[in-house]
Amino acid sequence: MTEPWRGEKIGGMTREEINEFLKGPWLARLACLKPDGWPYLVPCWYHWDGACFWVVPRLRSEWAFHMALDPRVCLLIDEPEPPIRKVICEGIAVIIEAGVGPTLENGQKSIWNQIGERYTGPRYLGTERADEYRGSVNVEPCWTFKIVPRHITSWQGFAWAQRYKHTEFYPDQAGKAKVEPTYPA
Repeated sequence: MTEPWRGEKIGGMTREEINEFLKGPWLARLACLKPDGWPYLVPCWYHWDGACFWVVPRLRSEWAFHMALDPRVCLLIDEPEPPIRKVICEGIAVIIEAGVGPTLENGQKSIWNQIGERYTGPRYLGTERADEYRGSVNVEPCWTFKIVPRHITSWQGFAWAQRYKHTEFYPDQAGKAKVEPTYPA
């Protein structure tokens, strides 16, 4: 049995646990590549639909242009308090809408507007504040990107994954390690 401060479960999360975790109020950290090859990192709101992430940069957001030029991205969503769960997604950013307003020419709401109204606004601000906030900015054009996961990794709890451990340094039943660690002076 693990100590309670380590979390109820330790290790990777199931698909259901990932889906439940990603409903939380966490910000994502999105990393993309600038044209000069340097990484660009930005916190952002996200929506997870059970298969893909959705992010909505403002029209003039630098990171939108970076993703349009090179769609390789990485998202990190984690919680700062125990049980310290995290999801890391390597994916491809697909442009769904580029610089469109809240209402399209056909009179329908843009996808980013629908995402903000149904999911991200209420989740991050609560319904009342979301309506107030959205009313003040819901004239600005935005991008809509769908991030298609290539690889998702998850973890929960305070413990090291086995792959990081050097088992030869841990004592056996007799209390002796196979190898004593040595450290540079």
